[in-house]
Amino acid sequence: DILPKRHARVWSGAVRSLNLVGGMSEVRTFAVDRRLSRQVDGLFPGRDLLASEHTVVTLALQTRHRQSAMSTEMLDERRLLQGILVERMKAFLAHFDDLGRWGDFIDPSTGAPMRSDSSTTFLECDERYRRLGFEILELGCCRSLCNERFGQCLVMTSAWVEASVAEAGAAVHLLEGDATGDVAAAGTTAAAAAGAPA
Repeated sequence: DILPKRHARVWSGAVRSLNLVGGMSEVRTFAVDRRLSRQVDGLFPGRDLLASEHTVVTLALQTRHRQSAMSTEMLDERRLLQGILVERMKAFLAHFDDLGRWGDFIDPSTGAPMRSDSSTTFLECDERYRRLGFEILELGCCRSLCNERFGQCLVMTSAWVEASVAEAGAAVHLLEGDATGDVAAAGTTAAAAAGAPA
């Protein structure tokens, strides 16, 4: 078993697995409660996550390479899939923008909110991800994020939206994406981030 047995499961949320060309993804939705809101205080300055109903949606993409095994292939795959995460989250939040609802998501490469000007980050190996169904493995040299389904073979991010769990759940199909379009868009995003032409 990939996950340590000593950690009690403190998360609950709807889980949806999505089949992709060449891989799998997993989406989880969670209502933002008082405890979770306190844990991310300062992540979205000026936003009161308890003033109205908010939901956090996590999207994990399965990788071929363990994310704790540093190699050129792993880093290339990681960069490509992080670009796919960004493109899918942009499409997901565009839906809520059209409804006049607030939303933001975490840049998977930096841990910073994409739309909010914040000095606080929510990095991939942050202990707070335990509340959202992930485990953090202490490997001596580094830490690795994992989940029950993909083990250490995943990259992920989270979106925070002003919506009920049911409303957010009805829009998770937007996170499925088009695998061929994802790769092209991710290549453009990764090239722009590196300062090179796509």
